[in-house]
Amino acid sequence: MLIDSRKGRFKVESNYRDAFRLEAFEEKYIEECFDKYLYIVGDISSGILRLKGFDTNPKSKNYFGFIEDYLELSCAMGCPYYILKRIQSDKEYQHELSHPKEPKTDGFVIHSLTKENFDKESIVLETTPKGSPNIVIEAEKLNRIPKGELTGDLKELAKQDTQNNPTRRVVEKPEVSQSYVSSSPGFVPNQNNNKNNNNYNKNRNKNRKRNKK
Repeated sequence: MLIDSRKGRFKVESNYRDAFRLEAFEEKYIEECFDKYLYIVGDISSGILRLKGFDTNPKSKNYFGFIEDYLELSCAMGCPYYILKRIQSDKEYQHELSHPKEPKTDGFVIHSLTKENFDKESIVLETTPKGSPNIVIEAEKLNRIPKGELTGDLKELAKQDTQNNPTRRVVEKPEVSQSYVSSSPGFVPNQNNNKNNNNYNKNRNKNRKRNKK
């Protein structure tokens, strides 16, 4: 079956469920997209025609050898479709006219999936050698305070203390003095604390006397 359309000459190789309609094909066909392809596949799903082009390059993802896979995996199950082959010369067109051949009307064959039987008896469990650990934790080093070097003056002080007291190896900590900073005029450290303590003691004695009465 040959088609001489406004988009070119084609041979209808497959026409499943009478899917081919010349008017719909010419309306959907875009020259810039499909003129480079030798095969045109049209499939109809929900009343909408979709066209897909395929070439003759075996390395291409649009190789015409993948047409059956495209119909099986990318088209709706059992949808109407057709396959057109472009006629590229007048000689080829005359040859097809002299050797007419009806298009295939059978759908493509859906390949059934074969599930292999699982033989659990043939499973062999093998042990793997235990590798050396990548992380080693030493319990004796946990929570240990890291040792640091003393400053020069502390080293000198420790040296003098050791010379004066050979049996003494520990350097006493220097007495820590507490300083106060206040913006109030006339502030004297610990003076306010003493006043507060005196007031507290006076109030405490007054409460005791009232309770006795």
